[in-house]
Amino acid sequence: MIEKWWQEPVVLELDGIGQYRIVRNTREAAECLLDRWPVHEGMAYKAAIRMCRYVLTGDQPADYARQDFIAAAVEAFIHIRRNS
Repeated sequence: MIEKWWQEPVVLELDGIGQYRIVRNTREAAECLLDRWPVHEGMAYKAAIRMCRYVLTGDQPADYARQDFIAAAVEAFIHIRRNS
């Protein structure tokens, strides 16, 4: 299966307070958005789903999905751990 690895992973608090999940590629991001995301609406969420599809089919670079995934997390008020 096509992974489409990102240059830098995204670490987000997705499964509860203090429960961090590391998302390293577009496939993992798509799975999170579809199966674990707290809301399935919003412009950034829809854009992230669409961009994951484009990346997985080879129509866009992998880090475009990363950018849209982060925007969807911000929209859903999901905490993102910043690298130090």
